[in-house]
Amino acid sequence: MKVGDLYEVHHKWLLPHSTSDFWSSCGSVLYLGEDTIHRDDGVTITNHAVLVDGQRRILDKSFLRFLEPIDESR
Repeated sequence: MKVGDLYEVHHKWLLPHSTSDFWSSCGSVLYLGEDTIHRDDGVTITNHAVLVDGQRRILDKSFLRFLEPIDESR
């Protein structure tokens, strides 16, 4: 994943039902980069930030498999 690249959400039927309404109708996804949380107990959690339909969304690494680069040659 590269910061600033556009992606599409694929395999939407595999998404959890609770979030499928939002993701099924979304357009392109702009990858903003890693969003790291440093907890007080020393644990570091790395999530990923995207911009979708004007909203900043935080995703965990398991969601990244649903994002595929948009082929700009189309």
